[in-house]
Amino acid sequence: MYQIANQYIISKKADLQRISGFSVFQKSETVTAAPLLTIEAEFPMLSWDTPPLHSFSLDNDEAICDFACAGDTYLFRMIPPQSAPFLMEITPQSEGFAARTNMNNQTPAYLLRFACWIAFGIAALHRRTVAIHASAITYRGKSALFLGESGVGKSTHTRLWLQHIPDAALLNDDSPFIQATEGNISVHGSPWSGKTSCFKNENTPVAAIVRLSQAPRNEITRLRGIRALGALLPSCPPVFAAHSPLADLIHEILAVVLQQIPVYHLCCLPDAQAAQLVLSTLEKDSCLC
Repeated sequence: MYQIANQYIISKKADLQRISGFSVFQKSETVTAAPLLTIEAEFPMLSWDTPPLHSFSLDNDEAICDFACAGDTYLFRMIPPQSAPFLMEITPQSEGFAARTNMNNQTPAYLLRFACWIAFGIAALHRRTVAIHASAITYRGKSALFLGESGVGKSTHTRLWLQHIPDAALLNDDSPFIQATEGNISVHGSPWSGKTSCFKNENTPVAAIVRLSQAPRNEITRLRGIRALGALLPSCPPVFAAHSPLADLIHEILAVVLQQIPVYHLCCLPDAQAAQLVLSTLEKDSCLC
């Protein structure tokens, strides 16, 4: 059994230990709580002809992926070059979800990793928990999340915190999870951390969310209302936004987040002053109290 973002995962015939990072989230003690997600590998499956809601290429064309929905079942398919499709069906069951797949322990680990992210991401939305494309830095017991398009410099900015701000630490560099309850917005580490091997089974309250843009100067602005939503929404999984019920769950979570957490836009250079500017702003706005 594994615990991610306070939720439990059980695997059947799927060796998640061979995926980098998962061992950190394994629970050795007995847990009585019902799992959010059960992943069952080596399941005999037939392909489907349901029209996809969203199609995309996984990293450097390592696989063509599509996402569909049939009734209450979510359908996810990955087709690597010169390979038969890998399929996963994600269905509600009891208090959680079951993800059945024809993948096995010879399936490339990067494909199993991504399929697990899809399955967990869908299930977690039903527990007010959403994956966010961000780099998360912890400082004084809280975390700041840095958002932006791929290549904008999220990892560069958080590296500046690590180099120039004592006691700053990286929580996750690609896909932490935000959990939103009334009065408590927390961010959780996950086994999905991009190219940075930062796998921490830890969580902290969220201090602030900062969207980055490259610029010839360092300048930070507080965003409110629709501008704050516009800064945050693009960093939620676009694959889920293609399905209205999942999109509604994302919007509900973000509405709670935006009621409690300040959102900023940072125009910045890749220098230490940019990190110091964010820190001083969060201190001035009492975000780190």
